[in-house]
Amino acid sequence: MLKPEEIRSAQFIDVFFPVVDGVVQTVHNYALNMNRRSYSCVVCPKGKDEHDDTTLGYEVFREPSLTFAKAEYALAAPIDAKIYKELKNRDCSIFHAHSPFNSGVFAAMMARRMEIPVVATFHSKYWSDAYQYTHSTLAADLMAKWVVNFYQSCDAVWACSEGTAETLRSYGYQGEITIMTNGTNFKAPTNPDELRARAKAEFQLPEGKKTLLFVGHQIWQKNLKLVLDSFRLLCDESDDYRLVVVGTGIAAQEIRDYAASLGLSEEQVRFTGVISDRDLLSGVFLNADLFFFPSVYDNTPLVVREAAAMGVPALLTKGSNAAESVTPGVNGFVAEEDAQAMCGEIRRIFATEGYVRAIGQKAKETIPIPWEELIPRVYEQYAQIIERKQIELKNRPKKILPLK
Repeated sequence: MLKPEEIRSAQFIDVFFPVVDGVVQTVHNYALNMNRRSYSCVVCPKGKDEHDDTTLGYEVFREPSLTFAKAEYALAAPIDAKIYKELKNRDCSIFHAHSPFNSGVFAAMMARRMEIPVVATFHSKYWSDAYQYTHSTLAADLMAKWVVNFYQSCDAVWACSEGTAETLRSYGYQGEITIMTNGTNFKAPTNPDELRARAKAEFQLPEGKKTLLFVGHQIWQKNLKLVLDSFRLLCDESDDYRLVVVGTGIAAQEIRDYAASLGLSEEQVRFTGVISDRDLLSGVFLNADLFFFPSVYDNTPLVVREAAAMGVPALLTKGSNAAESVTPGVNGFVAEEDAQAMCGEIRRIFATEGYVRAIGQKAKETIPIPWEELIPRVYEQYAQIIERKQIELKNRPKKILPLK
């Protein structure tokens, strides 16, 4: 079996920096950590905004991109002959697709031509995305069919949690799925007081209040309406609570407008925008008491692990994929997907002095998986997939040329 240093890989994604989301962070950490031992690169579209890829620690190949008026992201354009040549010259042994769309199709086509395997990770709820933008079940069903066909064409399929795998199966996929969870590069800092003070000064964060924190893409699918509705109920009962919302996205202004329509002041809800400085973001986490993330859209959100690494427990929606990582009352909390239920659970969590800190400590001990511990398992799976592909190619029937 191949050793890690013998495996050369390329990661394919339809969205990349300067956009930041969980899948982008996953791809970045795959390439960064693997490139320290062997070779790895990222193939992605040119974004709407420029990004200095030379700072990332691995090669980035930017494809031509397609942009759409109402879309936040650029999408990779069809196959690029120059990138194909570059990747062939890098002697890659496996491709990893993180999207079933243009970049993933590009990866699968090149892999077949180069006679190497392609593994694809299922990250997102594509049916929900399609329905959100089209309000058509037919369009969403067609999207799901496309997704299933793509994953069935790959040599191996991964999902980041059991719940995520079940989502893919619900679309009609019947093949084998390997669970490959995500890691985190967040670690407990050696200077927490300094980071806490820096973030507090930068964003005028509340002091002496019970602080709830949401970090994530600003889209309605992440249940931000539920976050704000629940917080409004808390504020109706007490002035002891504050909410900090970190991130940006296509619905960012709508979300701020909705908060204002509920009568929530800027003092009660602090919108920070996106925070690219990881130390500064760590400081924001350290200023929080509870990570409030009731999304039922996310599969295995990295932000829950990041919060746990800072000792901040999460309140999640009961039965959601995101809640798979927590044991309620042990290393996190869950409640029904309802504002009254969330409000009641938050009140219960803070009713006992020191309770939320104790659960946060347990979350810190049990939930985060450092990327450097996860990548060896990725290498192990890559080696098995490459070996299976080599056997398959060796045993395939030889073409018989007609007699002249």
